[in-house]
Amino acid sequence: TAYEIMPSLVGSEMCIRDRVCLDGSPEQVGRVFGRINAPDIRREVEQFYAAVETEEGIKRDELLRAGEYYRHLVERYAPHWLEEAQAAAQAAGVDAEEFLTYQGAKYRGINRPECFTYFSAPQHNADHVTLFHKNRDNMQRPQSAYVKGIQASSGPIYRFLAIGDTTDLGTMMGVNEKGLAAAADTGYDEPHPRLQGMMNTDLMRIIFERAADVDEAVAWLKEFHAHRVYAGGNKVGTNWMFADRRGRAIRVYQFHEKEMVVTRDEEGLMVMRDEDKRGVFVLKTLRSYHGKITAALHNRLSRREPVLSSSNASALTAVIPPDHTELFTYAHVALYRAASTFYACLLYTSPSPRD
Repeated sequence: TAYEIMPSLVGSEMCIRDRVCLDGSPEQVGRVFGRINAPDIRREVEQFYAAVETEEGIKRDELLRAGEYYRHLVERYAPHWLEEAQAAAQAAGVDAEEFLTYQGAKYRGINRPECFTYFSAPQHNADHVTLFHKNRDNMQRPQSAYVKGIQASSGPIYRFLAIGDTTDLGTMMGVNEKGLAAAADTGYDEPHPRLQGMMNTDLMRIIFERAADVDEAVAWLKEFHAHRVYAGGNKVGTNWMFADRRGRAIRVYQFHEKEMVVTRDEEGLMVMRDEDKRGVFVLKTLRSYHGKITAALHNRLSRREPVLSSSNASALTAVIPPDHTELFTYAHVALYRAASTFYACLLYTSPSPRD
């Protein structure tokens, strides 16, 4: 199954009856996440280290030493993740250091080129909200969708709604309580790969937790770029897209050594790659529905070729109102191949009001 509901959870780990709650301290959130996903975490972590040793000749101790720089970056940018990861690992029954290193290393060699993201601004949409969609394409693993809110001593952290593998602390796509949506797709060929640093899944979660709009999101990317924090896949860069409650969108093509290519939306419509056959198809369709675009249309496009790929693993359409985003933002989520499952509505409203 894509996710599990555990009504047996009680006390401070539960916000509403019969709902898994990921609001609380890093330890509380990690413990719940690790417990409900324990079988997947144990299996994937063990398979990951076995595959690295078999296919690349790198033993566990060597990989753990290589992961020390990743831990340093986590301590610098998101220290609360260390408590979350330790609690998740303990609840799942895996070694905490192995689990943290796995988080930093798992996406360096399994990126796929088919992911695709698109956006439409309020002036094009029937309900005058911002719409943002991503089809995620990757290895077929169980998927999870959730709203996570960490209360940490390191400073204010925004709640966010996201999709990822059931073993991921990082995010693949989503939207935060300020109405900032983000996605990262596999980019163009990377001429100068950098194997040290944080993958875009980690950078995206930092942006969700710290940025309120597209300008702040790009500022964070520039910070990561300047300090050589970013590490993409072995042979590819990253294509980013951000949208916010004001109906603005920005696309960023990021490499390791070259300058980032930043494009701001001018039409109120944006796709990840203009020249791609998917981009041509999506833009043509969205333009033909001017003033009548809905989340349902974004979802329908996700189920049609060429947008739909055989490697599609999940999909998300974020619906972002112009005001009170912490109450009224929500998303349609598909936790399997979009054409083979349904879209469920995941509400963003906090189960217990927070200041």
